[in-house]
Amino acid sequence: MSSPAVIPGDEIAASLDTRTTARDYLWAIFGDRVTLFAFAYLVVLVAFTVGAEFLAPHEATGLNLRDRLLPPGATGSKGAFYLLGTDELGRDLFSRLIYGARVSVSVGMLGAVVSCFAGVITGLTAGYYGGLYEDVVMRLVDGMLSLPSMLVALFILFVLGGGYGNLILVFSVLHWMVFCRLSRGLALDARSATYVRAAKALGASGPRIVFRHILPNVMAPIIVLFTLEIAILILSEASLSFLGFGVRPPDPSWGLMIADGREHIRSAWWLVTFPGLAIFLTALSLNLVANWIRAVTDPVQRWRWLSRDVRR
Repeated sequence: MSSPAVIPGDEIAASLDTRTTARDYLWAIFGDRVTLFAFAYLVVLVAFTVGAEFLAPHEATGLNLRDRLLPPGATGSKGAFYLLGTDELGRDLFSRLIYGARVSVSVGMLGAVVSCFAGVITGLTAGYYGGLYEDVVMRLVDGMLSLPSMLVALFILFVLGGGYGNLILVFSVLHWMVFCRLSRGLALDARSATYVRAAKALGASGPRIVFRHILPNVMAPIIVLFTLEIAILILSEASLSFLGFGVRPPDPSWGLMIADGREHIRSAWWLVTFPGLAIFLTALSLNLVANWIRAVTDPVQRWRWLSRDVRR
């Protein structure tokens, strides 16, 4: 009797779990130029965020009216070189971009972390235990998702005032529902799995099953959503700061920089162009990284990215 035909991709995928190493993921990144660009940009952005004091050539809030509205590549009155030019108060635009990255990225990251933590815990427990608790949680999620998030954020910030901490609070309140719905669906699918039934038979408690057995097996889609949410929150922070409800001046923020430069958009194009380009590249890179994470964690597609045989 002839053996059934085996597709080469299936053969590779069957042995991938035992062969995949960190080097395979690294080679998968270097094998895709688009993904490599996204990772490289995010690494540089994180370096600017962490080491802003050492990498910024000038003081971000230092005023010098003699050098106001200098174009990119100009030299100031005291011989200072301005790579991206200056704004209407003579502040170095490149330095403000670096410090603005610290504000925008940290707000997006912390907001995503808090909302992910609250949403995943609530969603996993609701999906696993079910009953009245699940009904109450899901009706709350449905009600909050029906509200226009930007209008609610504007109302809360109008009452509480803008600022770094209030932005994180608003983003956490308005974005935990997305993680909750995803986690609840994953828990509903996983609670009937064999490994969960085996853990119950061995006497494992409910919290242990949820966080020790279910959570590690559903982390891949949560990580993808977390990466996308960082991009969404960075865009939201820029929008709120542009409207005057976000970060307070003189602290730099990409959205606030665009708001300050819109009055000079005809005579000083660089004031709006470079912060807008930074927002665009950051959101694009995070989306590309999220797409790569989804591909390498998908059991059907990951062998195409990680297999040494396919790369050869």
